[in-house]
Amino acid sequence: MCYLMAKIFVISTAGKDDINRAMMAMNFALGARKNAGATVAFMFLGRGVETLLREAANAPQMKKIIEDMINAGIDVSYCGISLKNLGLNKDLIFDGIREVMGGVETAKRIDEGYAVVSF
Repeated sequence: MCYLMAKIFVISTAGKDDINRAMMAMNFALGARKNAGATVAFMFLGRGVETLLREAANAPQMKKIIEDMINAGIDVSYCGISLKNLGLNKDLIFDGIREVMGGVETAKRIDEGYAVVSF
């Protein structure tokens, strides 16, 4: 028998006003990767890019879980258009996260067979 592993594209739109939902999205992605062996990609979209602000009060906690996701083999990205629309720039967010265009990245992941889960 041949089993195919799940491919999950997690999108987090939870910003600084809903850090618990942002944490739930990141923990969901980590759990799917580590416990189920799923192929997981993760994108911060819309207000979700606020999770990446390096000067936020909870920045150390956010940075650690993002590093944990990357170390677990999760492809982590953020929407550059969302960042710009919020009046932010790359200098304000954590390094090492790939910039994408949210709609294009989502379409690409769907074409690749990923199921989309959004928080």
